[in-house]
Amino acid sequence: MNQFIPKKLALEETLGEKLRQARHYQNLKIENIAKKLNIRTEYLIALEEERFENLPSGLYGKNFLKEYASFLKLNPNEFTEYWEKQPTNDKENPFSQKIVKKTKFIIFPKIIRNVILFGAVLICFLYLLFYFKNIVSPPLLIIESPEKNILTSENSIVIIGKTEPEAEIKINGIAVLNNNNGQFSQEINLRKGINNITITAKKKYSREKIITRQILLK
Repeated sequence: MNQFIPKKLALEETLGEKLRQARHYQNLKIENIAKKLNIRTEYLIALEEERFENLPSGLYGKNFLKEYASFLKLNPNEFTEYWEKQPTNDKENPFSQKIVKKTKFIIFPKIIRNVILFGAVLICFLYLLFYFKNIVSPPLLIIESPEKNILTSENSIVIIGKTEPEAEIKINGIAVLNNNNGQFSQEINLRKGINNITITAKKKYSREKIITRQILLK
């Protein structure tokens, strides 16, 4: 009696195997195909391994499959029919993709826009701060002569100084004219003993800058 030996039936060749065998037969590298088709290499590998859940769903994944099959000179209709039979999510939504989760996706243009907007607001704020400070800050005031408190036997002394052109100068409460460069000079009569001289400079909205000198007349 002859012993019955069961034979293994050849399994039907799968879609992925057809793609892989066609590529190997043509001696093509999957990386080169990805560059020519402008499709990511991992998507082509997913097609050959039939890991359809790693592909963009909707028309994107279907078109990748069709382009890959056409490139390998296979019948694309056979592959697209197979694709249609697969259980996929959002198959009818052409814009749905499973590339990355929304919670993990960083929209760089939005970040750049926010950074530029924040930078513009910061620059405007700093400019306004500088402008306001410049308005309220007391003007420059330099007394060139006399440089400090002195003892003199002269009956008068000349006060020489420099300030900002738009500043108003007063010596002991009396206005003194300054030229376009902010320079001014004024002769002051002295009396016996200590003479207190107060020089002030002030712009329209600024605080007042005050410098004093004491001149002792012998």
